Amino acid sequence: MSIVLLVLFSYWIAYKIGTSHTPFQFVYRLHPLLPTKYLLPSKRGENIDPQLVKILISWLLELMKL
Repeated sequence: MSIVLLVLFSYWIAYKIGTSHTPFQFVYRLHPLLPTKYLLPSKRGENIDPQLVKILISWLLELMKL
């Protein structure tokens, strides 16, 4: 089941040349938030910014309202 969701999400966030957008952008009118881009440190030993964590939590709350 999780593989199916991963493939489906990958399709939804894939840029389509014909429309110049992703299907996700057409439905939600915003760019998809990919948490690994923000939550995983890019370098070994790098800490996660606490301000960024607050922003991500607020985004998550907004998404839950939708």
